[in-house]
Amino acid sequence: MPPRLGIVAGGGTLPKRLIDACRASARPFFVVALEGQADPGALANVPHAWVRLGAAGDAIAHLRSEGCTELVFAGSVRRPSLANLRPDGWTAWFLARTGAFVLGDDGLLAALVRTLEREEGFRVVGAETVLPELLARAGAYGRLAPSAEDETDVAQAVAAALDLGARDLGQAAVAREGYVIALEHTDGTDAMLARLAEDPAPRPPRGVLAKVRKPGQEARVDLPAVGPETVRLAARAGLKGIVIEAGGALVADADELARAADEAGLFVAGVRVSRRSPHPVRPEPSPEGPLVFLVAGEPSGDALGQRLMAALKKKTQGKTRFAGVGGEKMAAEGLVSLFPMREIAVMGLIEVIPRLKTILARIAETAERAERLNPDAVVTIDSPDFNFRVARRLKGKGIPLIHYVAPTVWAWRPGRARAFARFLDHLMALLPFEPPHFIREGLACTFVGHPVLECGAGAGDGAAFRARHGISPQAPLLCVLPGSRRSEVRALLPPFGEAVGLIVKQVPDLRLIVPTLAPVAGEVRAAVAAWPGAVVVEGEGEKYDAFAACDAALAASGTVSLELALAGTPHAVAYRVNPLTAWLARRLIRVRFVNLVNLVLERATVPELLQEDCTGAKLAAAAFRLLRDAGARAAQKDAFAEALRGLGRGEGAPSERAAEVVLATIARYAEAK
Repeated sequence: MPPRLGIVAGGGTLPKRLIDACRASARPFFVVALEGQADPGALANVPHAWVRLGAAGDAIAHLRSEGCTELVFAGSVRRPSLANLRPDGWTAWFLARTGAFVLGDDGLLAALVRTLEREEGFRVVGAETVLPELLARAGAYGRLAPSAEDETDVAQAVAAALDLGARDLGQAAVAREGYVIALEHTDGTDAMLARLAEDPAPRPPRGVLAKVRKPGQEARVDLPAVGPETVRLAARAGLKGIVIEAGGALVADADELARAADEAGLFVAGVRVSRRSPHPVRPEPSPEGPLVFLVAGEPSGDALGQRLMAALKKKTQGKTRFAGVGGEKMAAEGLVSLFPMREIAVMGLIEVIPRLKTILARIAETAERAERLNPDAVVTIDSPDFNFRVARRLKGKGIPLIHYVAPTVWAWRPGRARAFARFLDHLMALLPFEPPHFIREGLACTFVGHPVLECGAGAGDGAAFRARHGISPQAPLLCVLPGSRRSEVRALLPPFGEAVGLIVKQVPDLRLIVPTLAPVAGEVRAAVAAWPGAVVVEGEGEKYDAFAACDAALAASGTVSLELALAGTPHAVAYRVNPLTAWLARRLIRVRFVNLVNLVLERATVPELLQEDCTGAKLAAAAFRLLRDAGARAAQKDAFAEALRGLGRGEGAPSERAAEVVLATIARYAEAK
């Protein structure tokens, strides 16, 4: 009889398949189910123990007591932050001994397998040794197969996935019309597809998702897997099909996968992947145009970079070439990122510390690559902590250095402007009052306009939104926006909830719309479930339609206020932070307002309810006035129009003005040589 098998169960259907296989073959087994990951429904009448992810010592103790000598890891596991892991003694010893937490996923898992085998005496086996049919086969699953016109997208997606895997960063990529448009982040393939689905899906469907084994991967754990949910998400994202590596990926249920593919109308196919031949390379644009090296370090910068790239291509008839670092939006415009942007999109001290070595290495790598390519210009986009370190390394290398998004020296530490002038050649500002702060220090600075003017927030369809959600055209409608970060949501939802309770007493027929984003959607939905008449929506299109439909809004202070202004939606803003943070901010920040509409107009047009003013009663009073006072609404709308003109509305698209600055800087630099 084979040895007793320990099944370490994560999410998905694979653990249940292994349980069923053990029962069918009468093989003894025991399941260690990971809390918050494994499906409780799969464990009915199954010998098991629940263990949290950071308690590896407990898991090992359970497996030993049950006599398990072989282990199999089955199912998906969301990698936690160090702060959320709460490691027990064994896990802390493992992390300290191997440094595994700063490794990529495969490096971490390979270190774990080695430790379990060498130190603990277990034998780790792959799921396919229990169920050989799990390994993906070559050929189509379902009626459809890739056509000849899909070959380019298949090749590009496979190449990008191999490149990502070679750096132990992911296993999946998406290509559309010959360009890589999305790369897998630490949150996995499904999250990548969900982000793609936020944009309007192409019709007819186009593009291919590829999932392949990482080169040199520890094949017994974490092979890429595809199931029906991946198929449904790919269809929602407007993709034409999925390819997986034959012999290098797992398919939990081939028949179910084929049915899902046929129902969704897309192909799923196993393909052979060669690791000996060079990866296919995307055709380069004409070499006659300039080479621009771009560096974006977070999603907002990725969006700015995408628009700038599109504008540069437009102004050079498609001849501009690109290199550098960016995210999925810049990839859609033709950038093959030096490494995934999510590696440097880190905020918070606890999150940065375990990644510090990687971030410093990426700064050096980015500067080295830019110097080696010798581009016509380097354009760094926001993310000053990363980008200014790159720019300092490139100063004096004969490359014009342009930074997009001026640091807020007008708000705090004005002396920084002099320091920036020492290593930058040109600065592109989003706000009209920013250039003088830098020009007086000798740094050329151009106001190009705020990118919110290109976001589409003013093009929402309010009537269609109300009809879609069953809201009467006459019903008073309030939009509530508690923020996009967990810290914002947790600070603002309680006072927003109090305000809603007070407003409903005065406006009984009030309806509520709560736009949110995927990372915080679960928390928001749970919090507003008790709000009367509340509808939670996700996606940019739904948000902008909601703005057009609503009579007024309460919003977390931030760029969303400008989006509301563009939509003409009267609103008040709120914010609440740790009291110590607020105390420090009040001593450092030199401006009267936090809201950009108020800053541009230099007067209080949008109510700002901050810190001790961020209470249910004051929020309710501000919202009630905007809902009931037509004069107050009209005054805000007039102010919005004035502020938006100040931000560059009517003077050309900000991205095109930025592109003109980049090309003019390149031309001046070339003349000076």
